[in-house]
Amino acid sequence: MALAVIGPFTYSIYSMPVVIAAFLAITAIFFVTLFQKQYFSFLMQLFICNHFTYGYEIGGTFNLVAFVALFAYLFLYGSEFFSETTLSKTFIFLISMFLVIQIFSLINSGTPTGLKVGSFFVLFNFFFLFYFCSKIKIDTNTYPKFIKVTAIYFIYMFILSINQRYEYFVSPYEFFPNTGPNANWEFGIPRSAGTLGNFEYYAEYSISMIALCLPGLLSGTFKKVSLSFFASALALMVLSVLAIVLSGTRSSILLLPFLIIAAVFFLGRRLRITNIAIGVAVTVIFFAVNSVHTIVDFSIFSKRSEEVDMKHVSLSSIMSGKDMNRGDIFAYGFKKMEQASVLFGDGFFANRKQYVINHFGRVREDDIPDYHNLYMSSVVLWGYLGACILVFFFFYSMYKGFKLYSKLKKQNFFLVDLLLGFNLLFLFFMVNQFKIQFIRDTNYFMLMLLLLVFYNSLIHLLSQKIVVVPTNQIKLYENSNTAHNL
Repeated sequence: MALAVIGPFTYSIYSMPVVIAAFLAITAIFFVTLFQKQYFSFLMQLFICNHFTYGYEIGGTFNLVAFVALFAYLFLYGSEFFSETTLSKTFIFLISMFLVIQIFSLINSGTPTGLKVGSFFVLFNFFFLFYFCSKIKIDTNTYPKFIKVTAIYFIYMFILSINQRYEYFVSPYEFFPNTGPNANWEFGIPRSAGTLGNFEYYAEYSISMIALCLPGLLSGTFKKVSLSFFASALALMVLSVLAIVLSGTRSSILLLPFLIIAAVFFLGRRLRITNIAIGVAVTVIFFAVNSVHTIVDFSIFSKRSEEVDMKHVSLSSIMSGKDMNRGDIFAYGFKKMEQASVLFGDGFFANRKQYVINHFGRVREDDIPDYHNLYMSSVVLWGYLGACILVFFFFYSMYKGFKLYSKLKKQNFFLVDLLLGFNLLFLFFMVNQFKIQFIRDTNYFMLMLLLLVFYNSLIHLLSQKIVVVPTNQIKLYENSNTAHNL
């Protein structure tokens, strides 16, 4: 939390000595973590910090500082302390090609040279951090720590989101943000955004956490590791469900039943019926109590769906965005896609004002225009080739993940269930990207790349060795049938 507290002091509203001191302090924290060879701590610091929106105009304050600290560390000590990368040569080649496409796309845009250079550096830094974070060794004992730390932070963000919804008090601090008195809400319904600064991101991130934890909780393997690990995963999942309600985002709550069905299907015989029964019983009791004494207000979804004519909802009306509150922007986006080139687009800009001017022609005061669709916006930003490369990063990892899980699914071990969790996380994430784009804000962009780091590292770990826990003893054995690299 020290990083989160210091972060706002890097803003230009403070005097130059304060800004410099804040930057140096954050850089020192990142650098000392690397110097002490606590690489996983560095990764988690960067992961948690990207839950905050600080400095998104420059690619994120923490991403910039992490680059400086990592570059200085590599310059002074080299990379010999890092393990081998979990990325294949093809993956690295495609990252390089993607950055080249960004250059041509920026050249294609009619923006000042300074903004072009800055925008390229932002995207370069994302993948610079992504590459070196992919070289950090994440072993069997590290993944429970990842869940525990994430759960602790999510408790903090959940408390914050309750205050955003019900406005118990007005926080003057950037690390505990309010929604603001001038927020315009659809139907006048306040919606929570957590520290992510966007209620749709908050909902999508929450269902991602549910997907990550659900398989291990349903199979019971998380409980075999430790009670604290089990409790952390359970708390993370339950609070994530409530967070979706606080966000008021319909798509995530509608995807939740499909997520549960998918988890049950892929677990197969390893599913514990007892765990399902307990979950159903607790849910029924909760809704019964909630109907008498309102604990969670679910009416937000019915109120927000009143304008949708459910009798005439069709696949075409959903695809066009008409019944997703996306009609006008989807129509505009399809026209922009027709103008896009195979090799380059209009360029990615971290600067919000320049992004709006370049893509929408003018700055609108009422709201920030956005394509609200990853597949559409990536074509407009980087052309068809660039869009395919970006989407490939995720679908290729999913292909490897599902393929590996099919070989290991009979192993009753928590890492196998965590692998299934990541598979489901990114599967539903890419479905959700039809109505949102994670590349809109730099902190959320980097956050998803870091989740991809954990995903690829887990695939790499399980591809080399399978960890089996029949009782309380851990036994490692080589499995030539699954030995392959990403």
